[in-house]
Amino acid sequence: MTGKLNTVNSSNVIELNGAIKDYGSNKRIGPVNLSIESGEIVGFLGPNGSGKTTCIRLILGLIKTSQGSVKVNGFDPISHHVQALNNVAYSPELPNIQTFLNPTQFLNLISHELNFPDNLNRTDEIKRVLELVGLREYQETKIAKLSKGMVQRLSIAQALIGSPKTLILDEPMIGLDPAGVAHFRDVFKNFSSEGKGTVFMSSHIMGEVESLCTSVAIIHRGKILFKGPVDEVVQEVLNYSLVQLETSSLTPQIIQQLQEIPGIIQINIANSNNDANSNVIEVTLSKRDLDVRSEISELIVKSGAKLYTIKQGENMLEKAYIEALREKKGGKS
Repeated sequence: MTGKLNTVNSSNVIELNGAIKDYGSNKRIGPVNLSIESGEIVGFLGPNGSGKTTCIRLILGLIKTSQGSVKVNGFDPISHHVQALNNVAYSPELPNIQTFLNPTQFLNLISHELNFPDNLNRTDEIKRVLELVGLREYQETKIAKLSKGMVQRLSIAQALIGSPKTLILDEPMIGLDPAGVAHFRDVFKNFSSEGKGTVFMSSHIMGEVESLCTSVAIIHRGKILFKGPVDEVVQEVLNYSLVQLETSSLTPQIIQQLQEIPGIIQINIANSNNDANSNVIEVTLSKRDLDVRSEISELIVKSGAKLYTIKQGENMLEKAYIEALREKKGGKS
């Protein structure tokens, strides 16, 4: 391969600049403009058919853009595949793994395809990764006998082996039980914080994206609607915020006083699942950055009622995601 390599002097690990993939028959993805900085954990969100898989395939150099450009580590993943994808690892949504092997054999096969540093022992690295993903006790079990969740763990293991700098994960939590989801949340956070690794993951699990990711990108009809820190995207999409609390039963007078607190526009009350004499209350605030928890707490305590919990509303990313798609439904992206 000859010729001067054109690199990008940037902290961006991944860049899609006006990237378009034209499939014909009136199906076109893009133009996509998206940049991922080193050290970010980015959740890639969008409905089925929105272009998530196409973007991932463009990044991995599996397909070529019709227009625009893609850069990974400053290189075009098509014309300079090795340089672009050096220290980049991928875990697919539906891994097609040789079922006649066991996890140790499979990872040994993968490791021989990688250029390990001289100081990295292959056997020790395989043991480390199997321990990390919770498959050490199944290292000699045929893959055909592993559960779907264990196969997903193995797919993540093959991405982590050799300590890459960037992980591209397609629905990494699919098939995992709650304990597995919590475990890999910590694995990915540690991957990012300890070595400044970058994680780019597509997912439909909004709660996991909200708790794990530092940034989020929402794609719809082949175009990026929003990209930025999770809190900023939520604030940009939603023009309100929520406070959730659990209390003892409230009198109509207390509820009326709550409604008179400036900024509160709606109060929804339901009985607690655990106690018919307690209420779960969701308070809608008129401004996305408004916080009246102290006013609410003071009013309830002074009234003699009991306040069990109070917190900012959860699942705000899911609400923002649904609202963002609702705004674009039926219109142009």
